[in-house]
Amino acid sequence: MRRPLATAALLLVTAACAPVGARVAPVATETGQAERPAAYLDTETHQRLGQATPLPPEPGSAAERADQVATRAGWVAPGSPRWTLAQNHAEISPALALGHFDCPLGTRLSETPPPALVRLFSRALEDISAAARVAKARIFRPRPFVDDPSVATCIRVDDSYRTNSSAPSSHATAGIVFGLIMADAAPDQADALTYRGRVIGESRLVCGLHYAADVTAGQQLGYELFEAIVATPAYQADIAQARSELAAARQLGHTNPTCAAERLALGLN
Repeated sequence: MRRPLATAALLLVTAACAPVGARVAPVATETGQAERPAAYLDTETHQRLGQATPLPPEPGSAAERADQVATRAGWVAPGSPRWTLAQNHAEISPALALGHFDCPLGTRLSETPPPALVRLFSRALEDISAAARVAKARIFRPRPFVDDPSVATCIRVDDSYRTNSSAPSSHATAGIVFGLIMADAAPDQADALTYRGRVIGESRLVCGLHYAADVTAGQQLGYELFEAIVATPAYQADIAQARSELAAARQLGHTNPTCAAERLALGLN
């Protein structure tokens, strides 16, 4: 049975861990008023994709029992390299989330975040949050640590986590969308970047914050969202600029000092 473990790293990532998606910083306008970044998709698309997201298994069913087994199989020892990486992955605010993709690119993007990439992540996160709210509103599923108080979580949780449905995982949705955006911006590292995007969702399982089926459903929503986002003219304009920015950033040769720890956590050494 796992036991909670308080660490300094836990406190560093807690503030970024909104259950339905990180709050995006407002963008200042010429009038001095703040505006949220515009989503790429319309409300109808958010509704359609959110409603189509798979529901969790029926309580007491064989599928639910299998989901519980898969969930427990995803847990790791608190304080292990994979646990620490999962803590880091709790951060999905756009400028900082870029750092999750540094290692395959040989960059340190969160040091000086490229504006077009931040804009892509920010606008996509609006779509992710909107569609996830629709999906979560259909059914309430308690999170693993609510069902079983002995389950350790890799971040500090408050009442918002207890009242927010575990299904689907919006962090898993964000991981897929962000990974696919980065793969579109740097096709030569597409496999490694999309893999990092999947791992962000898997980290929610490691963290004790979602069941395995919630992560899978969130990832499916991510694929569907990206397919819709990439078809918009606004996305195409943003990604064209992001490719140029990212190419320039890679030329700088900056590296992220956490890459050795990431490789160890993911078994890539």
